[in-house]
Amino acid sequence: MRKKFLLAFSLSFFVSLNWAAAAGFDITDIEGRQIHFDKQPKTFIVANYIANFLMVGGKDNLSKVTALTKDGWEDTRYGEYQVFTRSFPILKELPSIGGYHDDILNAERILSLHPDVLLIGRTQYTENNQRIKTFEKAGIKVVVLDYHAMTTENHTKSTEILGKLLGREEIAQAQNKTYKEALDHVFNIIDKLPPEQKGAKTYMETASKGVARYGNSYNKDVLWGSILKNLQAANLAENSPQPYLPLDKEFVISQNPKFIFLGGSIWRNKSEGDQMRMGFTVPEEQAQERLEKFTHRPGWDKLDAVKNNRVYAVDHGSLRNMADYTFTQYIAKQLYPEAFKDIDPVKNLHDYYAAYLPELKYDGTFMIHLSKTK
Repeated sequence: MRKKFLLAFSLSFFVSLNWAAAAGFDITDIEGRQIHFDKQPKTFIVANYIANFLMVGGKDNLSKVTALTKDGWEDTRYGEYQVFTRSFPILKELPSIGGYHDDILNAERILSLHPDVLLIGRTQYTENNQRIKTFEKAGIKVVVLDYHAMTTENHTKSTEILGKLLGREEIAQAQNKTYKEALDHVFNIIDKLPPEQKGAKTYMETASKGVARYGNSYNKDVLWGSILKNLQAANLAENSPQPYLPLDKEFVISQNPKFIFLGGSIWRNKSEGDQMRMGFTVPEEQAQERLEKFTHRPGWDKLDAVKNNRVYAVDHGSLRNMADYTFTQYIAKQLYPEAFKDIDPVKNLHDYYAAYLPELKYDGTFMIHLSKTK
């Protein structure tokens, strides 16, 4: 009897140990930091990448979010703010713990809310080093994600991490499969093209300052600049010493780009009247009208891109999430039209939101070719 009891106790103890081990898990974040979780986290502060959180987690996991960075969200991404808060009203009610478009974090508020997990981006991690140590000492798990570098590795790794944290690993795997296969297809085709078809001079500008002032361009390591590098285009800002900065207008004209892409959004600033508008809530007619005005900048009538009607606009706000592979497809389709004539990036973007964020009241203009020039 005693032996049976001891055997039963041993089995029970062994099972409970295994169960405890199975409940816990480790992740390695984008900064290479290994973080252990004894159990699935229940509360999150999302200091970056709320769209990715929702795409992986779905609307039900939004109940786990206790705060996010909202300061300046409406001003810097007005259309996105309107659509997301209309579709998910709780986003308006959640407290803000910092800037949506900068690296400022409200340490006091984060500590008072004491989430299980604080999700941040790489620059937030760099700029808040001491605060992060304080959060970790308080028992808050700080996890670094990255969707800014526009690399397949960081996008898919960040999504895999979200899948583990939210108990949605199958969804994360499906998104990663779509992302990787789509981009591998594009890059493999370009690799096989003759050298003379590659390296077209391309000017990319986030046109937030309107027609009179040149907005930021991006070097090879970030956002649109990284996309152009991956597509083997000759980005005018590729070797800029800073990740983003406006290029000198005389330099742009002297380089005579063959393609021009303008990034648009709705920025609430002094240039609202003629900034490039794209993205959620923006009608295509308005986007076309504004894009056409940029072609009348001094000296642009002499540019090959304008003369040959190779002027395009894309939504700047749609980068930094798992649907942004469609923008790589779109730019590839313009640079290499014959190679990618069968790809429909606009439909792919629509289908992605329908699959992974069906509650989002989706409307707007995201990728356009200038319909005519005067």
